[in-house]
Amino acid sequence: MLWFMNHISNPLVRWILQSPLHAAMSKSVLLISFTGKKSGKEYITPVQYARNGKTIWIMVGAPQQKIWYKNLIGGALVRLCLQGNWQEGQGKAILGSEDPQGVKQGLAQFITSYPQLKQQFDKISANAESIAQTVFVKVDLD
Repeated sequence: MLWFMNHISNPLVRWILQSPLHAAMSKSVLLISFTGKKSGKEYITPVQYARNGKTIWIMVGAPQQKIWYKNLIGGALVRLCLQGNWQEGQGKAILGSEDPQGVKQGLAQFITSYPQLKQQFDKISANAESIAQTVFVKVDLD
């Protein structure tokens, strides 16, 4: 499944989000660009997001299987392709195991943006183990 996402789905979504067709997806999906801490290479990945003014919240799906967000531990400059426009900001990974309140803030923003998923997010919020396994990336736009 990860192979399909990384080699077929993500490239297609990246293309759409940077094209004039972006409106079909860009209300809930953006591209995040960041530099690998070890490789120095630029990475661009599509992610679902919730927005509150100049703050963007990204919930990392299946963080135990992904490593991209680790480049943002401690904070890093990122670029976002948000509704067809590239913008810069400061991104920071928020690990539930270290900052449960930060994760709860992210969950609250996702509930506001996606009320249809409230029950799912409430289950995570109510369980300390689920909180500890949850990762958000918070981006403050310039």
